[in-house]
Amino acid sequence: MVGHTYISKFTFEEVCPDLQELHLFLKTAETDEDYPVNVAFREIMPLLGDDSDIVGGYIIRKSEDTPLNTGAQIQGYLRGASHLAFFVCTAGQIFSRLTEQYNKDSAYLEAFIVDAIGSLTVENAMNKTQAQLETFANENGMQISNRYSPGYCNWHLSGQRELFGYMENIPVNVSLTESCLMLPIKSVSGIIGIGKNIRKREYACQICKNKNCIYRKLINDKLPQPTEGGF
Repeated sequence: MVGHTYISKFTFEEVCPDLQELHLFLKTAETDEDYPVNVAFREIMPLLGDDSDIVGGYIIRKSEDTPLNTGAQIQGYLRGASHLAFFVCTAGQIFSRLTEQYNKDSAYLEAFIVDAIGSLTVENAMNKTQAQLETFANENGMQISNRYSPGYCNWHLSGQRELFGYMENIPVNVSLTESCLMLPIKSVSGIIGIGKNIRKREYACQICKNKNCIYRKLINDKLPQPTEGGF
């Protein structure tokens, strides 16, 4: 299991959100087809259809060989993990380029919707990547935890540097800025615990300090929970 690496590319059609997902994420009502969000969604989706840069992957390492300063909260969730999967997933640059163009054209609603679609797309891609990891772990007699990322569950964003240090062999085109933000922006990274005695837990949003967390949106809006557990 140690050193096992998985990489997968996705088409936009495989992982794009539908209109209902978008409305739940934005906390808007579907109403009629002429509703501005609906109109913008129909116009934007064809522009994203050729996105060929959606890719996710992970590498598995022994927990004892990969010390991380995640903080007490995540350490507790990962108790019992004999291995960790270090993951990264990106939806590519197209969302940033299109958002920038819409903003330049003062089309702020369209820019906002492109940004939301990008967030949901990378989460959907990561859900599929984690589903594959769960299958692999189960085949080896193990379970997995939820996924946890720097900047969430009180794990400081600077933890990205440690994280990326363990993912040198994953050929996903994602880099870090000096402030530890990922490029492309619509990317997620983090860890997933693997072990015989580990389990998925409810996300403890009530004690997390991050007010802009996508998990809070997913939970509060009652979207289908990532049965596999980003941004």
